[in-house]
Amino acid sequence: SKREIQRRVCEVLELVQLSDLGKRRPKQLSGGQRQRVALARALVKQPRVLLLDEPLGALDLKLRKSMQLELKHIQAQLGITFLYVTHDQEEALTMADRIAVMHQGRMAQVGAPAAIYERPANRFVADFIGETNLIEGVITSMAQGEATITVAGGLQVPVPCQTVNLRVNQAVTLALRPEKIAITAEPSVANMAEPATVEEEIYSGTDTRYFMRLASGLSLIVRMQNGAGANSPAVSVGQQRYVSWPPAAIQLLVD
Repeated sequence: SKREIQRRVCEVLELVQLSDLGKRRPKQLSGGQRQRVALARALVKQPRVLLLDEPLGALDLKLRKSMQLELKHIQAQLGITFLYVTHDQEEALTMADRIAVMHQGRMAQVGAPAAIYERPANRFVADFIGETNLIEGVITSMAQGEATITVAGGLQVPVPCQTVNLRVNQAVTLALRPEKIAITAEPSVANMAEPATVEEEIYSGTDTRYFMRLASGLSLIVRMQNGAGANSPAVSVGQQRYVSWPPAAIQLLVD
């Protein structure tokens, strides 16, 4: 009935925060408001599952982040399933309860955002989700739940290992997230530490990325939060520093 149609239209406009703009024409709306209208048109039919294919791709960064939160709130309020397709890894981590990473038409890994990021199943997932240092190496020894991996320049890296399907001389890939690496003026006692030279730095507002060259020849990207405090040493291009990380920060990947 007309009354039912009017009621549901009003409900969905209120849901997407457009109650006061119901009589405007599309050309009178902003980009973000048009996205809300498109969402309202889909929600008014009360679907059980809603497919959103790159819905925020055309919006600027600030508006996109705002809309991400709005979509999360709407989904939580309605309790329906949102199947959200995106190539933006940060967007996927921000919005999802569960993520399916697709590769060549197959699901490479399915899991919670933290599990996908912290424990990638293979090299593709580790490289695709966020930024990571991927280091090729060979297992040179295994003992008591720990494997020693020899990488570029003969550097030996200890890695916790619970997988039984590994063997000495097996080729593996190590994944080490940039934010899990520390830069220090002196070598760490608790963690593995290697001397390194600062080759380049890129300031990004909230953090700075440092491109480090180890004495062994290995290159690592390190991300440090800006304004981290007085305990962080001054770092500039050309300086000799130490990079360190806890063994548990490294993920051992076998494809």
